[in-house]
Amino acid sequence: MKLNKIIEEKRKQIEKQKKMETAKNVAVGTAIGTAIGAAAGLLFAPKSGKETRGEIANKSKEVVVNVKQTAAEGLEASKELTEKVKSEVKHNLEEMKSKKKCKIEEVSEEFEDVAQVTEEGFATLGEVLEETAKDIKDELEK
Repeated sequence: MKLNKIIEEKRKQIEKQKKMETAKNVAVGTAIGTAIGAAAGLLFAPKSGKETRGEIANKSKEVVVNVKQTAAEGLEASKELTEKVKSEVKHNLEEMKSKKKCKIEEVSEEFEDVAQVTEEGFATLGEVLEETAKDIKDELEK
Protein backbone atom coordinates (compact mmCIF):
# COMPACT_ATOMS: atom_id res chain seq x y z
CA MET A 1 0.00 0.00 0.00
CA LYS A 2 2.85 2.36 0.75
CA LEU A 3 4.28 1.57 -2.68
CA ASN A 4 0.99 2.76 -4.18
CA LYS A 5 1.36 6.05 -2.32
CA ILE A 6 4.91 6.47 -3.63
CA ILE A 7 3.77 5.69 -7.18
CA GLU A 8 0.86 8.12 -6.81
CA GLU A 9 3.20 10.85 -5.51
CA LYS A 10 5.55 10.23 -8.44
CA ARG A 11 2.61 10.48 -10.86
CA LYS A 12 1.53 13.73 -9.24
CA GLN A 13 5.08 15.02 -9.44
CA ILE A 14 5.21 14.23 -13.16
CA GLU A 15 1.87 15.99 -13.66
CA LYS A 16 3.15 19.00 -11.72
CA GLN A 17 6.28 19.08 -13.88
CA LYS A 18 4.11 19.02 -17.00
CA LYS A 19 2.05 21.89 -15.60
CA MET A 20 5.24 23.80 -14.80
CA GLU A 21 6.47 23.18 -18.35
CA THR A 22 3.15 24.47 -19.67
CA ALA A 23 3.41 27.54 -17.42
CA LYS A 24 6.94 28.09 -18.66
CA ASN A 25 5.76 27.86 -22.27
CA VAL A 26 2.96 30.31 -21.52
CA ALA A 27 5.46 32.70 -19.95
CA VAL A 28 7.76 32.42 -22.96
CA GLY A 29 4.79 32.89 -25.28
CA THR A 30 3.72 35.92 -23.30
CA ALA A 31 7.21 37.38 -23.54
CA ILE A 32 7.33 36.78 -27.29
CA GLY A 33 3.84 38.20 -27.71
CA THR A 34 4.81 41.24 -25.71
CA ALA A 35 7.87 41.76 -27.85
CA ILE A 36 5.87 41.44 -31.06
CA GLY A 37 3.18 43.71 -29.67
CA ALA A 38 5.79 46.24 -28.65
CA ALA A 39 7.33 46.18 -32.12
CA ALA A 40 3.94 46.57 -33.75
CA GLY A 41 3.13 49.35 -31.31
CA LEU A 42 6.29 51.17 -32.32
CA LEU A 43 5.39 50.95 -35.96
CA PHE A 44 1.76 51.96 -35.64
CA ALA A 45 1.65 54.04 -32.45
CA PRO A 46 0.47 57.62 -32.65
CA LYS A 47 2.61 58.42 -29.59
CA SER A 48 6.09 59.77 -29.63
CA GLY A 49 9.05 57.40 -29.63
CA LYS A 50 10.02 58.37 -26.10
CA GLU A 51 6.56 57.56 -24.71
CA THR A 52 6.37 54.31 -26.64
CA ARG A 53 9.82 53.21 -25.46
CA GLY A 54 8.77 53.96 -21.87
CA GLU A 55 5.65 51.80 -22.25
CA ILE A 56 7.68 48.99 -23.79
CA ALA A 57 10.16 49.16 -20.92
CA ASN A 58 7.33 49.02 -18.38
CA LYS A 59 5.62 46.09 -20.10
CA SER A 60 8.93 44.25 -20.40
CA LYS A 61 9.53 44.71 -16.68
CA GLU A 62 6.04 43.37 -15.94
CA VAL A 63 6.71 40.29 -18.06
CA VAL A 64 10.05 39.69 -16.36
CA VAL A 65 8.39 39.98 -12.94
CA ASN A 66 5.63 37.56 -13.98
CA VAL A 67 8.12 35.02 -15.34
CA LYS A 68 10.26 35.25 -12.20
CA GLN A 69 7.20 34.85 -9.99
CA THR A 70 5.99 31.81 -11.95
CA ALA A 71 9.43 30.23 -11.82
CA ALA A 72 9.74 30.88 -8.07
CA GLU A 73 6.31 29.34 -7.43
CA GLY A 74 7.22 26.28 -9.50
CA LEU A 75 10.52 25.92 -7.67
CA GLU A 76 8.81 26.20 -4.28
CA ALA A 77 6.19 23.62 -5.29
CA SER A 78 8.96 21.26 -6.43
CA LYS A 79 10.82 21.69 -3.14
CA GLU A 80 7.67 21.00 -1.14
CA LEU A 81 6.89 17.90 -3.17
CA THR A 82 10.46 16.67 -2.85
CA GLU A 83 10.37 17.10 0.92
CA LYS A 84 7.00 15.39 1.13
CA VAL A 85 8.18 12.39 -0.92
CA LYS A 86 11.42 12.23 1.07
CA SER A 87 9.49 12.29 4.33
CA GLU A 88 7.04 9.64 3.15
CA VAL A 89 9.83 7.33 1.96
CA LYS A 90 11.69 7.78 5.24
CA HIS A 91 8.51 7.08 7.23
CA ASN A 92 7.76 3.97 5.13
CA LEU A 93 11.30 2.69 5.55
CA GLU A 94 11.18 3.15 9.32
CA GLU A 95 7.79 1.45 9.41
CA MET A 96 9.12 -1.52 7.43
CA LYS A 97 12.13 -1.77 9.73
CA SER A 98 9.83 -1.72 12.74
CA LYS A 99 7.61 -4.44 11.26
CA LYS A 100 10.67 -6.50 10.41
CA LYS A 101 11.94 -6.16 13.98
CA CYS A 102 8.53 -7.22 15.35
CA LYS A 103 8.47 -10.26 13.07
CA ILE A 104 11.99 -11.22 14.16
CA GLU A 105 10.93 -10.95 17.79
CA GLU A 106 7.82 -13.05 17.12
CA VAL A 107 9.87 -15.75 15.37
CA SER A 108 12.43 -15.68 18.19
CA GLU A 109 9.70 -16.15 20.78
CA GLU A 110 8.17 -19.01 18.78
CA PHE A 111 11.59 -20.61 18.43
CA GLU A 112 12.19 -20.32 22.19
CA ASP A 113 8.78 -21.92 22.83
CA VAL A 114 9.56 -24.77 20.45
CA ALA A 115 13.00 -25.21 22.01
CA GLN A 116 11.47 -25.34 25.49
CA VAL A 117 8.81 -27.88 24.46
CA THR A 118 11.48 -29.97 22.72
CA GLU A 119 13.71 -29.84 25.80
CA GLU A 120 10.82 -30.88 28.02
CA GLY A 121 9.96 -33.67 25.57
CA PHE A 122 13.53 -34.98 25.64
CA ALA A 123 13.56 -34.83 29.44
CA THR A 124 10.32 -36.81 29.59
CA LEU A 125 11.64 -39.26 27.01
CA GLY A 126 14.79 -39.71 29.09
CA GLU A 127 12.71 -40.45 32.20
CA VAL A 128 10.55 -42.93 30.28
CA LEU A 129 13.63 -44.64 28.89
CA GLU A 130 15.18 -44.88 32.36
CA GLU A 131 11.99 -46.37 33.80
CA THR A 132 11.69 -48.79 30.88
CA ALA A 133 15.33 -49.83 31.25
CA LYS A 134 14.77 -50.33 34.98
CA ASP A 135 11.63 -52.39 34.33
CA ILE A 136 13.47 -54.54 31.79
CA LYS A 137 16.38 -55.04 34.20
CA ASP A 138 13.94 -56.01 36.98
CA GLU A 139 12.21 -58.49 34.65
CA LEU A 140 15.53 -60.00 33.63
CA GLU A 141 16.61 -60.43 37.24
CA LYS A 142 13.46 -62.37 38.14
